[in-house]
This record gives sequence, structure tokens and C-alpha cells, in this order.
Amino acid sequence: MTNQEVAQFLYNIAAMLEIIGESKFRVVAYEKAAHSVEHLPEDIRDIWKQGKLEEIEGVGPSIAEKIADLLQNGKSKYYENLKKKVPEGEIALTEIPGVGPKIAKMLFEKYKIKGVKELEKAAKSGKIEKIPHFGIISERNILRGIELLKKKKIEKERVLLNIAEPIARDLIARLKTLSMVEKCDAVGSLRRMKETIGDVDIIAAAKNPREVIDFFVRQPVFKRVLSSGLTKASLIHKYNVRVDLEILPAEDYGSLLQHFTGSKEHNVRLRTWAQGKGLKISEYGVVKKGKTYHFNDEKKFYEFLSMQYIPPELREDTGEIDAALAHKLPKLIELKDIKGDLHVHTEESDGSQKPEELAKRAMELGYEYLDISDHTKGLGVARGLDEKRLMKQITRINQLNKKFRNFRLFNGAEVNITAAGNLDIDHATLQKLDIVIGSVHSSFNQTKEVMTKRIIKALNHPEIDILGHPSGRIIGEREAYQADWQEIFRVAAKNQVAMEVNSFPDRLDLKDVLIKEAIKFGVKIVIDTDTHQLDHLDLMRYGVSQARRGWARKSDVINTLALKDFEQWIRRRG
Repeated sequence: MTNQEVAQFLYNIAAMLEIIGESKFRVVAYEKAAHSVEHLPEDIRDIWKQGKLEEIEGVGPSIAEKIADLLQNGKSKYYENLKKKVPEGEIALTEIPGVGPKIAKMLFEKYKIKGVKELEKAAKSGKIEKIPHFGIISERNILRGIELLKKKKIEKERVLLNIAEPIARDLIARLKTLSMVEKCDAVGSLRRMKETIGDVDIIAAAKNPREVIDFFVRQPVFKRVLSSGLTKASLIHKYNVRVDLEILPAEDYGSLLQHFTGSKEHNVRLRTWAQGKGLKISEYGVVKKGKTYHFNDEKKFYEFLSMQYIPPELREDTGEIDAALAHKLPKLIELKDIKGDLHVHTEESDGSQKPEELAKRAMELGYEYLDISDHTKGLGVARGLDEKRLMKQITRINQLNKKFRNFRLFNGAEVNITAAGNLDIDHATLQKLDIVIGSVHSSFNQTKEVMTKRIIKALNHPEIDILGHPSGRIIGEREAYQADWQEIFRVAAKNQVAMEVNSFPDRLDLKDVLIKEAIKFGVKIVIDTDTHQLDHLDLMRYGVSQARRGWARKSDVINTLALKDFEQWIRRRG
């Protein structure tokens, strides 16, 4: 049973508890545990066998007992008893993005809609819009949610970056323990750091390929070998991700690395350009006037074509080839450039750590500052802070800062942008904060025109510094809301409001194409982790990769500034 399956088990319990009217605190407890399990960097079965389920964030003795029952017996007595109180069709309705337990209960019990197919049929025939308090917009949103659910089921073999990337990193480290392995890399969409990954593809240059393959298939992290040959192997990782390894000739490794990294569109465009120059490109090199040139180094491959080296994240056929030919590719931001994290939650709202614990970890990461940005009162489910609690937190953080040298905690907040575009904290309190993040947390289904006006109104507020997770998407769960991004970027640039690139793997928001567009408008970027527990601070690398896919440079990113320069940016904003 996978982490995702256990997480869905917990999400379903939360939905059923809400349907039968259990307390909101119990519902939220299961949702929080499900979120933690879903994003675990290791197999929950290993954690269970070690007797450490309660060490998972949000998993107490009661939830741990239910997880253990599920893992040991393949089903849970508690879950089965709960299902007797909630029909299966009603549970299925809750899995549609945007259809919560209360709506599912009403549709099922009052309007006798017994499942997803019946709901889709009713919505397509116009019956849903006629139900009181629904209307045409709700009907369209339900249909959109059903399509998203179908898409999610089709793409269920794809995993988020934080699942695939650690698998590849571990396997490459294992291969590099062999002296016969000369080079080894992840390729494909993982090397390009796309949002979701299908298979984990790895290539290596090695002497004695058969020995390397034999070593690889014996690794205990695999649960099944699909095939194993002289130079190739395909296996299923214990996290249910397919892994393919291929051993390649060392003399052709550079051109093969370029070929297997892709994307298909990039490679096709590159070969088409080469044909126009009388060249022929294959995975084994470049043919010029009948002679084949081989490359053991990928950079030399691009140099031979008189191009700048194109970083893997840019290889999507979005103008990178022309820019490389003109030697106008930007020097992309790197993880080492980051000096601080500006979106971090504590135990005061829905986080798990004290500010001092987060500060300690930030300093271990080499950061010079951290912005404490808890939720505000409009997000009651996250125990958001009102004005009085914010003022108390400001006092606490100011006291903590007296203990630090060459490091600073900033007083911030992630303030809700209401449906009308207002901020949910009064102006006087906002003025006392160092950094204000404005985020949309509700009414995601507003029309494009209404959502655009809502965001622009917030961007025009004199105290807002950053627009948090700007498009509101959650990969595989919720689509980005509709908005006129060019108009939003114009206003953001004019008001010097930065756009967040949220590093959380199921957000990665802004998406790459919007990052590139924002930068064209002169908008600054902030790469944050949206940390809710200590290890989330390590997610920064995914946000940096997303920013690189959006062609972002160090100079485009606010939190690459050293502490003194960042303080100056804040004063200038103020």
C-alpha cells in the first residue's frame, strides 16, 4: 500500500466524519495527518514497521492505530464501520475537486444523486443549475471538477517531484559507489524538473555493464523486476514508481545525455535547425560532411553547434534554441543564491514549530533571515491570527531577535484576500508588520473578470508586499483560477509587489510560463516554501527549479538579497 493510498484513506475518513456531523477539530486532524502522509519522503510501511507512526506530523495514537490496522490487515475496522454510516456513492462525490462533504451529502440525500456518473449526467443536462443556491456557475464548476478527477485518475501513475527526485538521488548515489561507474544522471522530465514525473529514467556510463545491472536489480528498494538485460533494466520501486536504467557508451555519453533529457519538442526543433545548416543530429553525435563527431560531455555538444549550453530546465522549445544561438540565455538562479525564506508558518496558526526552532534550521541552511507569516483571522480553519494575536507575536519575535547575530526573523503575515479584494487585517496592524503576503484562500470559482478585479484591488493596497501562491492551483486537485495575468503583472510591476513562486511540490505556483511572463513585465519574484513543519524548509530546491524553468535570474528574485540589502528593500517598500 502506497503513501498516496494511505493518505486517501485518511482523507476519506475526514470526509465521512464531516458528513455525519463530527466536530471540525476531528475532521481537520485527519486532513492534516493525510497531508503529512501524502508528502512523506519515505515509505509509510517502513515507518510503521519501525513503530514510528506517531512521529509523523499530525499522527497521534488514535490515527496511528487506524493506519497500523490498515497496513497490517489491508483494511481498517474503524473505516469499515464508518462506511456503514455513509453510502459509498456519497464518499465518491467528495473526491470531486470542489465538492465538499456538505454538498455531497445534500446532493446524495436530498436530490438522490448516487455517484459521480449521475452527477455528471445531471450537470450536463442542466439540472444542477436549477437546484436552489447552485446556479450555472456552480454547475460549470462541478463539471470542471469531474474532468479534473478523470484527469487525475488517468495520470495516477505520475508522481510529484518530491517523490521522484529523492528516488533518483538515492539510486544514483548507490550506483556511484561502484568504481566502474564513470558517469550517472537522471534524465527525461525529472532532469528538466517538470511538475509531475512518469518514470524515473537513469543513464550511466560504465565498464562491465552487466555487473552494474546485476548490482542495480539487487537493491532492496525495488519490489519487482520487470526486465533485466545486458545494458538495461526496468523495475518497480517500493513507492510504486517505475525506474529504468540504461548503460551507455562513455564516448557518446554527452550527446546521449542531451538526447535522453529531451524534451521531444526541444530535440525536434534542434534537429530541424541542424538540417538547415547541413548537419545531422542523432543520439550518438553530430554528422558534418560525412564525419560523425562524438561527445563524452554534454556541454561540448552544444559548443560544437556554436550555442550556449542550455540548462535542462529550459529544454521545452520555448525560445531557448534561438537564445542559445544568439548567446542571450540568462544565467539562471541557483539554490545557493537564496538568502532567506519569506513564507513560514508556526504553531500559532497551522504550523508545527516554534519560531526559534525554524530560525535554528534556517541558520543551518545558511540563511540570513526568515519571515514568520502565519495565517490571519479570515482563515479560521488554520487558527488564523487576529490583530491582538498578531501584536503579541510581533512582541515575541522582537524579543527573539535580540538573541541572534547576523540573522533576523521578520514580522509578517499571510493575509487573506477576501472575495471583494480586501485584506482581513486592519490597516494600522498591517503597518506594524515588516512583510505582508496577500493570498486568495476562498471563492476560487469567481469569473475571470471578477477574480482579476479582486486581485488588482489587493495589489493596490499600500501594505501588500507579495502575492502568495498567485494562481491558487493545487496540482491534481484544483485548477488555477481564471485571471488576466498580463493586467495583474502590470499592476504588480507598477506597485512593486512581488509574485511568489511557492515551492510546495503540489503547488509550484506560479507555473513556469507565468514566471517568464511576470519577469518580462519587470515583476520581482520571491521563492518561498510555505513551510508548515521543519522539514518543509528543505523544499526550496523545487521552487528554485520552477523559477529556473521560468527563466529567472538571481537579480529577478528578492530573497537572494543579503540581509542588509533585503532590509533596505523593505524600507523602500515601506
